[in-house]
Amino acid sequence: MSAASVTGKILITGELRLKSPLLIGDGAGETAENFRDIHVLKNAAGSAFIPGTSICGVLREYVADTNPALVEKIFGDADKFQSAIQFDDVQLEGGAVVVRDGVRIDGVTGTGVKGGKYDYEAVDRGAGGEIRMLVNLRGCHDTGEIQNAVAEILGALESGIRLGALTSKGFGLAVVENLTADFYDFRNAADVKAWLLGGAAANKIQAVGRNFASANDFVVDAEFALDSSFIVRDYEVGAADREKNISAVSLRSGGDFVIPGTSLKGIFRHRAEYILSRLGVAARALNKLMGDSSGDAKIKSRFIVAESYVSAEKIGAIPHTRNKIDRFTGGTLQGTLFTTKPAWNKNSATLKIRFEIQSAADFEAGLALFLLRDIWLGHVALGGEKSIGRGTVHGISASIDFRGKNYQLDSSGKVVAGDAAELAEFTATVKNWGESA
Repeated sequence: MSAASVTGKILITGELRLKSPLLIGDGAGETAENFRDIHVLKNAAGSAFIPGTSICGVLREYVADTNPALVEKIFGDADKFQSAIQFDDVQLEGGAVVVRDGVRIDGVTGTGVKGGKYDYEAVDRGAGGEIRMLVNLRGCHDTGEIQNAVAEILGALESGIRLGALTSKGFGLAVVENLTADFYDFRNAADVKAWLLGGAAANKIQAVGRNFASANDFVVDAEFALDSSFIVRDYEVGAADREKNISAVSLRSGGDFVIPGTSLKGIFRHRAEYILSRLGVAARALNKLMGDSSGDAKIKSRFIVAESYVSAEKIGAIPHTRNKIDRFTGGTLQGTLFTTKPAWNKNSATLKIRFEIQSAADFEAGLALFLLRDIWLGHVALGGEKSIGRGTVHGISASIDFRGKNYQLDSSGKVVAGDAAELAEFTATVKNWGESA
C-alpha cells in the first residue's frame, strides 16, 4: 500500500448552534440596495451561511496550539501534504439578520469621535445548521495520531469555538451539539460496505474535554445585580413604538436584553486607559493587550469579552420622556422633547460578565482585577445615558481562573476561596507596566 492510498475515512456530523451573534461579511460595503456598512454573507438564495473555510481556519489554529506536528498532515501544506480534511458550508436557519451599530470613542473625553459612527448586519444568536466534516486517511498517516487529534477537535466543537469577525468582543461563539464521528477503517470489509451504503461505522471517536482556554489565560466569570435601569440604544424601533414617538429602545438579542460585547470591550478599554494614565503610562501600551487596527501593522486582541444577556422576565422596558436643557438659562429648549425606552429592573435582575486575557502576564492579570473592582463597586456604568444614573451595577459573586488555580469572591468582594495574597501580588505589579510591557 502506497503513502497516497486511502486507508479510511472519519465522518464528523453535528448541529452547530450560535450562542452569540455572528458577523461574517460579504465584503460589498454600502450599496444602493443595502446602506449598512457591513452586510451578512448570504448564498444565492439569500440565506446566511458559514463558509467551510471559516471553520477550517479556526480549527487549524486550534490544532496548531495543541498538536503543531499534525497541522500539515491534517490541513495540508503547499509543498508537502494535500489537505486531509474537507468542510462543508453550514447553512444557517432559525436566526434573524439583525443590525448593530457602533461608534469610535475618544479615550480622553469618553465621547464619540466625529465620523466614527458605523453599522453592520449580523446573524442573531439561536441560528443553527448542520455541520459536516470528512477526514481522508492515507497510508502516510499515523491513524492513531489522527484519531487523537480528531477527538480534541470534537472537544473544541462541543465546548465552543469563535467564528467570524469581532470575536474578541463576544461575537461568533458557536457550539456543536449531537456530535458523531464515524471511523471507517477500509481494512475492515464491514466498514467499506457501511461507507458505500451510507451506514454507520462500527467504531466511533469520542470527544476529549478540551477547549480554547489554557492555564495561562486569566478568566473572570462574575455576576452583578442591576441597580436601576440601563439602555444600549437600538434605533431600529418597531412600528408600535414609532407611533408613540419613541426614538430609541434598548437593544435585544434572542428576546433577551443585551449589553453587547462591543460596548463592554469599549468600557474596559476606556477604564484601562484611565488606570494606566494615573501611572503615567501612555494609552498605546494597551495595544499589545487589547489590539490595534489603526495602523498597517494590525495587532490581535488578547482581551476577550462575552456578550451579557438579561432575561426579559426580570426586566421591564418603560418609556421615559425627557427634555434637553439650555445650560445657560436652565430652561428647556423648544422642540427638544424626546422619548427613549430603557430597561428597568423589576424582579431582582442580574447579569453575568465574562472576560479573559489570553496568555496573561502578571501585570495584565493585575489590571483585570482593577477592572473587575471598578465595575463591582459601581465606579463604571454600562450602556448609555450614564449621566442620569443608568447602567450602574454592584457585584454579587465572581470566579477567577488563572494558572490552574481558582479564586472565589462573595458579595462583599472578599476572597472566600483561593489565596487573596496571590491576587494582591498581581495588582501590585501593575505599577511596573511600563517596564514589563
